[in-house]
Amino acid sequence: MGTKAVRFPKEEEAAINDFLKKNPFFDFSSLSRIAIMQFIKNPKLNIKPASSVKVRSSSSITKRSN
Repeated sequence: MGTKAVRFPKEEEAAINDFLKKNPFFDFSSLSRIAIMQFIKNPKLNIKPASSVKVRSSSSITKRSN
């Protein structure tokens, strides 16, 4: 079984620790696996931009080949 590392900003780490304290049924490893597998099955994100950012048009993006 592989091991992965994740770095969190202090605010996110505090929110995670608070959630885990309030929900002792979960541990960090189980919660991480559940979240990652859910994202793999349904890769949708609700992203709200923090500020306006100029986006390049798709015609200006060059595709790389492997």
